[in-house]
Amino acid sequence: MTVNDLSILLAAIDIAIKRGTYSILEVGAIGDVAAKLNEFLKNANEQAKAAEAEQAAAEGQPAAETTGE
Repeated sequence: MTVNDLSILLAAIDIAIKRGTYSILEVGAIGDVAAKLNEFLKNANEQAKAAEAEQAAAEGQPAAETTGE
């Protein structure tokens, strides 16, 4: 499983909740897991950016600029 797969899973959870797939009693637990997954993905993206910057610095190149959020 890749980080991209997990991003797709988080998007699927978001869509399912918006469409009312889960009962009111299930939403809390699913929301907790979704929040943990979101935090994991955020940290994974930050680590990937840091690794890219470190690699670019080792090669003597400026790090790639990213926009978003």
